[in-house]
Amino acid sequence: MKRRLFVSACVAFAAALSAVPGHAAQTTLVVDDNGAQCPGAGFTSIQAAVNAAIPGSTIRVCPGTYNEVVSVNKANLQLVGPRTPADCTQPAAPNPATDAIVQADNAAGGVVNLLADGIRFQRFTVQNNTLGSGVFTGASFSGHQVQQNLVQNNVLGVYFNSNGATDSAATQNCIRQNNQAGAAAGNGIYSDLGLSDADIAQNTFFDNDSSAIVLTGGAPGAVDDVDIDANTSQQDGSLLAVFNSADTKVRWNNARNNTGSAIFAGNDNTALQILSNNVTGSGRGVRSSIDFGGGPSTDVRISSNSISNSTSTDGISVGPNSLTGSVISANFVTNNPRNGIRIEAGGNTGNQITGNTLRNNLEHDCHDDTVGAGTAGTANTWRYDSGVTENRPGLCRGTPS
Repeated sequence: MKRRLFVSACVAFAAALSAVPGHAAQTTLVVDDNGAQCPGAGFTSIQAAVNAAIPGSTIRVCPGTYNEVVSVNKANLQLVGPRTPADCTQPAAPNPATDAIVQADNAAGGVVNLLADGIRFQRFTVQNNTLGSGVFTGASFSGHQVQQNLVQNNVLGVYFNSNGATDSAATQNCIRQNNQAGAAAGNGIYSDLGLSDADIAQNTFFDNDSSAIVLTGGAPGAVDDVDIDANTSQQDGSLLAVFNSADTKVRWNNARNNTGSAIFAGNDNTALQILSNNVTGSGRGVRSSIDFGGGPSTDVRISSNSISNSTSTDGISVGPNSLTGSVISANFVTNNPRNGIRIEAGGNTGNQITGNTLRNNLEHDCHDDTVGAGTAGTANTWRYDSGVTENRPGLCRGTPS
């Protein structure tokens, strides 16, 4: 095959491509909007390259501005742009001399739509959809890999769905300021069509008005086996709101200055684990609530989190009738304007609150309004919690009841 020579920018980009698994054995197509960076490119449109590709091909997209909706409907395609991650919390206009910028309005879906199994979409800037999402992944497929992209200034960032046949992932993306008016506006990653066997990890979220991540569905178990790990959320409405989940884990995330609850567990979650997260300066830390309807969550574990300096109410709070048979343990909760841990009256029964360290919370370190046969006449068991102030004697004395 005749070898093509590209300008130096393309040579450097080709070296970066070598990190993408499996590309060497497949056909590679090259896209350049104006031929400036990659003069030997065979396509000026990403969609044209997708249409010409066979399943399993790699489509290498050179820097430029691509004003088009892209729908990828062939399995195992790899679309790779040139983007090098920058500081997500310092927004600046993308540079078409160094970034592959994909932008369009599309009320029917995303600017970029992944509509087959096993598609990798990596290192692009996706922006300015005033009618919908930046990236959309179809719920009838799986194996989506959305990685190292900048997704900004859409109604919502990534509309992330999967049937769970194989693992899907959204990782190492910068997802910011997706606040255009519309359905599900203000969310960084949003799912309501079903999401199973998926990873949301090492992303940075900034200034999404509603939430960095919202996972929900029409019935319990619609969100299943999702790992939400090592993400950073700053100035979003929340880090996470999760509903109707099963076996979902929320671990090692950092949330700063969220306007609402940093982590919100809504209705009908089962075996949800909220572990080792660091929350500071948010409206409240972790909250369980069924304010939006549905039944209580059960078998939830809220453990080893550090929660401090909430701006509105509590470090950890449980709304009426929202949590049963669960564990709140080994959390470090300090300097909140109301309670360290607050369990409200209603059917919040059979929970174990144990081994938490609670300090300098303005109203009470330990607060439980339930009534039952548990510790201090509550419906729950408090053990070995280290705190100073409490609404019932015996809740937070560091000794078993």
